[in-house]
Amino acid sequence: MDRQNERNHKEVFFPGQHLKFHELRERIRNVYLNRYQHIPRSPDPVEFHVSNLRHDTCYSSFQAIMRDGGFKKPGPEVTSAKSLVWWSLAVSEDDIAEAECRFLQYFKMIEDCKPFLRKFTSSPAFRKSSRMGNFRFTFSLRGLLANYKAQFCMGQEPQIRIYETVVYKQEVMYSIVVHGPAAQNDFGKYPLLQDSRANAVCLFQGENILWRPEGMSKTHAFRLVMGEEVLARRVLRRKRQFYAWDHVAVAFHVPQGKTFKFDHGTLRSHLSLCQGAELNLSNEEFIQCDFEALLTQ
Repeated sequence: MDRQNERNHKEVFFPGQHLKFHELRERIRNVYLNRYQHIPRSPDPVEFHVSNLRHDTCYSSFQAIMRDGGFKKPGPEVTSAKSLVWWSLAVSEDDIAEAECRFLQYFKMIEDCKPFLRKFTSSPAFRKSSRMGNFRFTFSLRGLLANYKAQFCMGQEPQIRIYETVVYKQEVMYSIVVHGPAAQNDFGKYPLLQDSRANAVCLFQGENILWRPEGMSKTHAFRLVMGEEVLARRVLRRKRQFYAWDHVAVAFHVPQGKTFKFDHGTLRSHLSLCQGAELNLSNEEFIQCDFEALLTQ
C-alpha cells in the first residue's frame, strides 16, 4: 500500500509483516531491490545482536526533551495509534566484530583472519553520523523496556510486535512497536515479534534484538573472497552500483499527553553529539555547538 509520510515523501508499506528482499521484489517494482539479486559477493548470513538503541534528533527537539524530561510525539494532533517515539539500533564496533566471529564459525573458518565485515557495513544503519540531527540519546534496550514497563504497563510486560515493512526509494525499514496493555486495541492486530519465523529479519531475544540484514551497503565497494582465509577485495569504482539497504526501527507507544520520562541526570549521561549526514531528514540545519555548555544548561 502507498501513502505519504510526515515528511511528504512517498512510501510503500506492509503492516504486520517483515518482508525480505525477495518477497518485496515479488510485490513491488524497485530498481535498487532488483539490482540486489546481482550484488557483488558479500557476507551472508550475518546476524547482529544489538543491545542498545539510539534516538537522534535536532536542536529544537533536544531542547524539548530536556525541558519535558523525556520523550513524546510532538504536535497536538496525534492519534493514539500514531503516538510513537522512534529509535534506531545502535550497532557498535563490538557488535560488528561479534557478528564477524559468528559468520566465521558458521563456515568453520579460522577466526584470526584480518577483519573484513566492517568494510561491508557502510549504509546509514552503521554510520556514526545521523540524518536526523546532531543530538543522540543512546540507551540500553533493557533499560528502556524496564522504564517503559514501570511507566505504562501497570505491572505487566511490554508487548513487542511486528509493526511494518516500509520501502522508500533505496531504503527498507523494518519497524517494531512496543506498547502497554492500554493500547491493546490499537496494536493487538499486529503479530508478536517472538512469534515470527525462525529465519526472520529480526527477533527479540533476552536483552538483544537479533538483526539479519540483507543490504549492509548502499554502494558495494568490496566483494567477499573465501578460500583458506576470508578477504574483502575492492570493487573497481566504475563497476560499483547503488543497491537497497535495510535497517530496524523501534517505536515506543507513548499515549497522547504523556511523556516517556527520565530524570535530567540520566538524559545528560546518555547524550552525545554526532555529525550530521546527508540526506538531512530533519526540518532544521545541522549545527555546531559547545557540548559542555549544553550539558550545563
